[in-house]
Amino acid sequence: MLSEVRHTRIVRLAKVVLPLAALALLSTIFLISDRVDPTRAPLYSEVDLDRIAREQRIGAPHYSGVTQDGDALRVEATAAYPDLNGTTGTRATDMKAHLVSPSTGETTDMTARSGLIDPARTEIALMGDVTLKTSTGYDLATGEARIATDRSRISLPGAVDGRAPYGTLSSDSAEMSRPAAGAPYDLVFTGGVKLVYQPH
Repeated sequence: MLSEVRHTRIVRLAKVVLPLAALALLSTIFLISDRVDPTRAPLYSEVDLDRIAREQRIGAPHYSGVTQDGDALRVEATAAYPDLNGTTGTRATDMKAHLVSPSTGETTDMTARSGLIDPARTEIALMGDVTLKTSTGYDLATGEARIATDRSRISLPGAVDGRAPYGTLSSDSAEMSRPAAGAPYDLVFTGGVKLVYQPH
């Protein structure tokens, strides 16, 4: 009987003491913690929101399609945003393009720092440190490339340098296209072509 009375007193005392102790701890936390000055707080979130609203940027866009020749074209980018130069196109950054020919099994991979997708011109332009690698052994570098979206054709209008299956070469421009449906690609170099033949 005595133990039950003692237990009851302890429970009643705990009901009063514990809430008071918790309240004291919370008060101490708020008193000790540093105050935040809202005028000096960083505005990272607001800056990001303003930039996204201003640039109308889209993250990780991609384009997929099939040319009239039956080749599959896929283009990816880190980000895309409207072109501010008055064109109907969309600018993109860190672009990658992949062209596959089901009829011949040939593949072409390209990369560039930036680019422009313009539906009105039925082409995708790659610009800045453009690389082109084919499954047939070509590894080329240039400043600009234009990929047609309605046919299997890639134009390199500027200076081209790189490796071929038979050596190193350079030229003023180049173009890769298919002479006929189902035929392998022709890669034609024009203007100031220099070839250093390296037999295997």
